[in-house]
Amino acid sequence: MRNLTFVLIAVLAFAFASCSSKNYPDADWANRQWTLVEIMKIPVQTSGSEDDAHLVFDSRGKTFSGSGGCNRIFGPYEIGDKQTFKFGEVGATRMACQDLPFENKFLETLKSVRYYQLSAGELLLKNGAKDVILRFQ
Repeated sequence: MRNLTFVLIAVLAFAFASCSSKNYPDADWANRQWTLVEIMKIPVQTSGSEDDAHLVFDSRGKTFSGSGGCNRIFGPYEIGDKQTFKFGEVGATRMACQDLPFENKFLETLKSVRYYQLSAGELLLKNGAKDVILRFQ
């Protein structure tokens, strides 16, 4: 009887652990605004406001939202083993903006992301060659 109880407890513990969002590295990113501070090794000027280019991840729905600096952006993402990461089709509102070339470069760069890394409070998104192409704080 003790062996059966032990097995049952072990199975339940495993089941609960496998359902925990902490098993996914992006759970640490959830509901936090990640502000873009560098794109392709070029610093990005930030104002500390909602108008800064940023991303917010929803780890349960595997979606993101944010701002390209002017327009609202949104879409799905995929995260996998070995720190692989990919954005799905990015949607955006289409308001006319003064800094539209920057926003277009940001959106194009999102398409090149293949890996991620969390380092010293920063989210680093990397291309297929594992070069950092986007840096967020």
